[in-house]
Amino acid sequence: MNWTEGYIGFGMAVFAAVLCVNYWRKRQAKRSRELAPFPPPWRELLRRRLKLLGRLSPEQRRMHERRVMEFLADIRIKGCNDFVVTEEVRVLIAGYACLMLLRPDAYVFRGLRTVLVYPTAFWVRHHEPDAIGLVSDEPELRLGESWNGERVVLSWEDVEAALAGDAVNVLVHEFAHQLDAENPETEGAPLLPDYGRWSKVMSAEYKALEQRSSQVIDDYGLEGPTEFFAVATEAYFQRGTELRLLHPALYGLLRDYYRVETSD
Repeated sequence: MNWTEGYIGFGMAVFAAVLCVNYWRKRQAKRSRELAPFPPPWRELLRRRLKLLGRLSPEQRRMHERRVMEFLADIRIKGCNDFVVTEEVRVLIAGYACLMLLRPDAYVFRGLRTVLVYPTAFWVRHHEPDAIGLVSDEPELRLGESWNGERVVLSWEDVEAALAGDAVNVLVHEFAHQLDAENPETEGAPLLPDYGRWSKVMSAEYKALEQRSSQVIDDYGLEGPTEFFAVATEAYFQRGTELRLLHPALYGLLRDYYRVETSD
């Protein structure tokens, strides 16, 4: 897979310039508004359930709390199949998702409008053709989905499992797709000022996974660059120490992007 397609050329440069200007204007408007103080019970909940918060600097913690407030102010979280979205559910979803936004210039998931939460894995029926053009009538059991930068769907049972340390983390997987969608001209990469290092590392790691299964990166990443970025993000947040030992270049790339150390 080639991560460099669409990263260069005059058309891309013009698009990126317009995108960055619009991005900056929207971000400044968001940041200029007043937000309520961060509730102490929320801070205690996140401190207790999100172990990575203990690795943040005081400045990063303040940034994280502001991101959480922006997330909850702008993005609706709705229950499905009789699932009741409590304050704890809302704060934990926002808190975990915003651990992926510790870059000073990060935008709180541009375009995302709604997070739908099911109590457990859910059945869906899609009508898109597969790789050979066939459309299946059979429903598929899903832990989560991400829709075109506008909607994320999660199984709460599996979010809880990830919070408890399970290697599968549907929340960061689907929100990685949201970051990927911020630049429609790329696949398997978030919005970046330069794609040189990203392309080099991701291409090498993808080819290595094609040749031999990894102990830490799920083979589902071979579905393409988009899924590879998502499963690599899962490994980074859930199995950071193993990822650093087995895939140091990939770990370093994701550490520099997410700005939080996940390895012991």
